[in-house]
Amino acid sequence: MLEMLNSALQVYKLKPIKEYQTEQEFDERKPCIVFFSEEDRVSLLWATSKILPECAFIVTEPTWVRVEQEGDKSVLYLLKGIGMNEFSQCFYTKFNTPKKITFVCNFYTEESYKFEAPILQERAKKIQFYETVADCPMSSGIELEEYTDDKLHTRLLAAARDVNVPQTMAFGFSLEKYSHHPISSKVKLITLSKNISDDEIRDYLTAFPAYNFVIKPSNLMGSMLCTIESKDNLDGAVKNFQKCLDSLQGNDCLLVDEFIDSSINDNCNLGARLRVLVTRRPNNVVETSGIVCNLGYLDKPISGSTSKSFSIDYLCNVLQLTNDQKNQLIDKIKRLGEAVQESIIDYETQHLTHVQKNKQTDFIGLDVFVKKQEAQLEPFLIEVNSHNCEGNLQVYEVQHSPNRTDILDKWVETMLYRSYQYMLTGKNILIIGGGDNSKRNDFEFAKQVGINIILIDGNPNHFAVSYSSQFFNIDINPSTKDLKNALAIVEVVRKHRIPVDGVITFCESYVPLSTLVASFLEKPANDYLSASMAQSKFLTYKQSLSYNQDNPAYEDVVKSDFVEVFALKDVTDIPNIPPHYYPVVIQSDSGACASGVKVIQTEEELRAKFEDYKTSLQTLTPLGGSEGANSEIIVTPYFEGSQHDVTLVISDGELLAGYVTDKKLNTPDISRETTAIIPSSVDKELQENLVQSAWNACHKINLKDGVFQVGAIHTLLGVKILKINPHISASYVDEWLFKVWDVNLILYKYLIACGIKPFINKSSSPRL
Repeated sequence: MLEMLNSALQVYKLKPIKEYQTEQEFDERKPCIVFFSEEDRVSLLWATSKILPECAFIVTEPTWVRVEQEGDKSVLYLLKGIGMNEFSQCFYTKFNTPKKITFVCNFYTEESYKFEAPILQERAKKIQFYETVADCPMSSGIELEEYTDDKLHTRLLAAARDVNVPQTMAFGFSLEKYSHHPISSKVKLITLSKNISDDEIRDYLTAFPAYNFVIKPSNLMGSMLCTIESKDNLDGAVKNFQKCLDSLQGNDCLLVDEFIDSSINDNCNLGARLRVLVTRRPNNVVETSGIVCNLGYLDKPISGSTSKSFSIDYLCNVLQLTNDQKNQLIDKIKRLGEAVQESIIDYETQHLTHVQKNKQTDFIGLDVFVKKQEAQLEPFLIEVNSHNCEGNLQVYEVQHSPNRTDILDKWVETMLYRSYQYMLTGKNILIIGGGDNSKRNDFEFAKQVGINIILIDGNPNHFAVSYSSQFFNIDINPSTKDLKNALAIVEVVRKHRIPVDGVITFCESYVPLSTLVASFLEKPANDYLSASMAQSKFLTYKQSLSYNQDNPAYEDVVKSDFVEVFALKDVTDIPNIPPHYYPVVIQSDSGACASGVKVIQTEEELRAKFEDYKTSLQTLTPLGGSEGANSEIIVTPYFEGSQHDVTLVISDGELLAGYVTDKKLNTPDISRETTAIIPSSVDKELQENLVQSAWNACHKINLKDGVFQVGAIHTLLGVKILKINPHISASYVDEWLFKVWDVNLILYKYLIACGIKPFINKSSSPRL
């Protein structure tokens, strides 16, 4: 049964498949990605295992999956599968408890298998049934592939984006399918009659501007029936035109394309075809993730079966391009690929509204030729292929074994992102305090994903009420004891028999309360003491002084990272501040969101302003949903240096990722941030130091789950921790990180609250 798979593993120099002797339990907190395909699709399985092992499975038989009706939805469950672990060991297993499938890639489509053996066609038909009923996210799909693999459809979309395409005549018996497409001078549409004569065909070919041309159908048979023709032999061209015409079915078209000379130089009979692989990222930004070059002889069309694969660098070396020329060419190719994918996304959004919402085109492969035009190398789009083009990449990897490319990694990340969203669908999340209007995006995201919000807030007119499936008006003013409020909330949850999957808050002042509620409901949370401690800069600093005798070197490092904090109850505490610490920064111990932060130059100034400052602090109404500033006053030394916020994503005590935001330089004239920059402009080593120091600070006070924002300053003495915000980050940070890094903090907050540890690519580069 698994001979094909073992053969593929062998060429990758991987171990043969193992069969688990016992049925396996599957961690419900992990995604379950399924590839409906033949068993030898190793490259995609391998790529997935390197990112999140044992979360993806090849399914070759329809009996390995079953459908269960849950309410009005049909849900797919995995019974058996072929997976791979972190050691690249492939295994075949059965699941003791069927695993809910969170993402599907179907390579068993009707179009792909209609020329295969009947047994394979029957298998493909059965698997397509799962695609039609499932509610989980999918890459592409039967209806979408009908368009993506249609060479005329994508040719028209590309031409409308000013992408270089061959001059084209498109013949069809019915062209209604293309009525929504923009008209292009490069593509002429011609409606055919069933009894077109040879003379009529000859007239069309004679009038075609290109002397050399290609005849092929617009469907998947294009590579098999493609012929290169010339006006020197119109009789042969007419014969091949009729042969191609006879193969058309339904809405298929016949294309006559200008022949694009793909020869790599004048003294060689070799031509180059580029396979450009383009991925749709989580925020719908598209990215060219890889380019593979196929070299073959020019006497026949270059395809996977008539060529050998090489890297784009190899082709550029053969062409003897300078580094500048190489970079210009690669940039043109990438922009071409991204323009085509963007046009496909736009068309699907505007015109394919009948297709299930869980399907979208995430990954395509473009066939591109490079042609010299006005002394410049220009890429020309020949055709577009659906996600089935991944097989071409496997051929490249096999030919260059044992190296594995990272071309598929971005696609896998998109699969995981969509899986995580699906895993949140239907979850009941208890939100304590709706926060201010800046948190509206958090609620919008919950609505989009299908999270059921149970809102606890003292304001029945709060905007978040409209996003809630259930709302309970409970006075949870921070001045009330957290224990009393927590018991009141838990009582309501139990009284109404609400199955809560996670607890979260968008208000800094409710962070300890939310952790207390979560612990009572036995949901993932930081402990109450840690959350309370993190709200106080003074208590956080005091905790940094605690000492673990088992690891003195680490403790000394962490202790030195914290800015020293002095608590001032009244003016009699001022002499406790060493004279050499001036100038100092005076501020509230917690809350206030940086309101009222001032730089004091001398002890005399501090004495003179202390009482007025204390009075003014009590009247502050800070941002971020806090009810007011803590009236406790603290003083810290003033440091010159670059100020930063470090956003950390932590789950189950593990640092998943950290991101640095630059703030306006801290000077005696400015005591509050005025500018924020993402991505950080400081060097990589300093960013790593900032993230490590911020992580050490959170670890020191035992913060284990959530998204945290740590204020830090880089001084001549190294990184100094200013504060820890034990709550979700600022709303602009959410938005910016998604745009720059494809990192959706809102998604991660909800996932972590439900005990799901997300994968985050720490090594990704920012999109500038």
